[in-house]
Amino acid sequence: MKPDFVLTEENAHAVADICIRLDGLPLAIELAAVRIKLLSPQAMLARLDNRLKLLVGGATDLLPHQQTMRAAIDWSYDLLDEDEQKLFRSLTVFVGGFTLEAAEALWQRIEAQKPDIFDELLSLANQSLIRGKELPGAEPRFSMLETIREYGSEKLHEAGEATVVGHAHAEYFLTMAEQAEPELSGAAQATWFDRLELEHGNFRAALKFAFDEGDDDTALRLACAFWRLWLVRGYLSEGHEQLSKVLS
Repeated sequence: MKPDFVLTEENAHAVADICIRLDGLPLAIELAAVRIKLLSPQAMLARLDNRLKLLVGGATDLLPHQQTMRAAIDWSYDLLDEDEQKLFRSLTVFVGGFTLEAAEALWQRIEAQKPDIFDELLSLANQSLIRGKELPGAEPRFSMLETIREYGSEKLHEAGEATVVGHAHAEYFLTMAEQAEPELSGAAQATWFDRLELEHGNFRAALKFAFDEGDDDTALRLACAFWRLWLVRGYLSEGHEQLSKVLS
């Protein structure tokens, strides 16, 4: 670390944002601190879209898997068997977390012959690659730290699986959106609005994938099923932008 670095009012916000973006991981923060010799906190924050490239250069007296963030995650990834690695890569398609039901549905679309993923999920949790969270009145959700998700997404693309997994993800959330659409004006509308809002990141990702793939039908169906959430929950600008894009 830069010996004369001082936390000030001017850089404190950037330092806090760096810690948040790095998921509070001690190794990631330590590796980022090495970069303070060359980059101000504000400049470092701007470069964190590619965390794994930035977070290198740990102390040479550390074990190899403690010298870069990528090597640290490699260590856990390499302990997985082939199915566990593929599941891990696939789960990175989720944005903002996922339920067990969503993970199972995704996997069944990808690996129809291997529908049971409970043991694989447990293995990922044991390697700290996913984490679970209980929510009042809702299914438990699983998520990945963004640094880990970025790593897994790279692996997904390297394996040539991103398109297949993206289609499976979009299909699942299209089914959910169309199932929810008539419920949003019924007696259970509050429950359904809450459920859709919880999956908002995934719907955005599914819609983006449909646009990127030129799948106009899926994009239109997603937008038509989702417009009511945009209206009721105050996402008017987003809804207008997405609907305009779909209809253009």
